[in-house]
Amino acid sequence: MKIDDNLNAIFDLEPINYKEVKEVKPTPNISSNTGKVIEDDYVNVRDNLYDLMETGREALLDMLEVAKQSEHPRAYEVVGNIMKQLADMNQQLLDIHQQKQKLDVPNKKEQTGNVTTNNAIFVGSTNDLSKFLNNMNSEK
Repeated sequence: MKIDDNLNAIFDLEPINYKEVKEVKPTPNISSNTGKVIEDDYVNVRDNLYDLMETGREALLDMLEVAKQSEHPRAYEVVGNIMKQLADMNQQLLDIHQQKQKLDVPNKKEQTGNVTTNNAIFVGSTNDLSKFLNNMNSEK
């Protein structure tokens, strides 16, 4: 504060009264409905990634302009780093979609009791298969 007082005296300014600001940390939303919490977190993370990607695109365009004008290798290195970070954010966006689907799958399986079997294999002799196919044809 001593520097501020000296500068105020030099420039003939009135001193500023500083107030202490307490940092308020938000409390996490703890709910018995974990499905809603997961959905809310998913939407929040997705929105944050979209915002970061948009900001990154703007930074990339600005930095690309600087790199073109300066033709400095470091500027091009920064452009490359920004491009890599944007690609990583795109991958993270796909990852959260996959993780969300994995969290949703158990809930859907509980709701639907039907199970579909694909790639069923016939176990038996060719004679048995021939009889089975002849019976199917005769029923039609």
